[in-house]
Amino acid sequence: MRIRRLEFSDYNRGVVAFTTERGVVDPRDSYSSFNCCYYTGDDERHVQKCREELCREIGVSDDALVLPRQIHGTEVFIVDTGFMRQSAEVKRERLQGIDAIVTNMPGVAVGVFTADCVPMLFWEPKVRIVGVAHGGWKGTAAGIAHTTIDAMERLGADVNEIRVTFGPAICQHCFEVGEEVVETYEMGGFDMNRICRRNHDTGKAHIDLVEANVELLLKKGIAEDHITKSDLCTKCHPDEFFSARVLGFNSGRVVTGIAMK
Repeated sequence: MRIRRLEFSDYNRGVVAFTTERGVVDPRDSYSSFNCCYYTGDDERHVQKCREELCREIGVSDDALVLPRQIHGTEVFIVDTGFMRQSAEVKRERLQGIDAIVTNMPGVAVGVFTADCVPMLFWEPKVRIVGVAHGGWKGTAAGIAHTTIDAMERLGADVNEIRVTFGPAICQHCFEVGEEVVETYEMGGFDMNRICRRNHDTGKAHIDLVEANVELLLKKGIAEDHITKSDLCTKCHPDEFFSARVLGFNSGRVVTGIAMK
């Protein structure tokens, strides 16, 4: 197993932020040696073993790792003490259809699964609130970054204090999209000169999902110097990160997460 620590722009004390890699890669195995995702076809025993290994590495108990079943929506779940008292089965059921998680509980690691989509980590150090969001093209266009910040504010976060860092995601060069995606972003009021370019040879559009989310963060009031972008592309580096465009749906997933110490 390999874990990369992620950094926020200027305030990293008190949190552990991380993203996972594939581990040992076998061309015949789409799940490799390290995969914590339980809903893409991997063996449950392998997933559980990897999950336990991840928890040991980041310093939380297995029942304190909260990972949702995402559906490319904008639903945000707030993890509180009541939720943490539930059984593993109830927790998994309640996390169905969730694309972002927010909590103010120390010792709880919240994360999302990705394999090309954009993972975002949020950290408000003043009142100590963390969050994580999964931004595919649909969720990004629908404003998952905004709904995550809204949930943090309901817990008392100050938008002026929120830091955001990005995990590995598909880059603009690799993210070729159809015209329906371009139209969705145009109708959503995004700056298309900033987030979209055309391949001169093919005429196909390429969307920069990270920049689209940065645009949303700035509009919501996050300071530009509180945003840390990643230059790690999942599709460019399939030997390190899972990429659904390379491996298909039935493959492993990267976990990007955060926990307050």
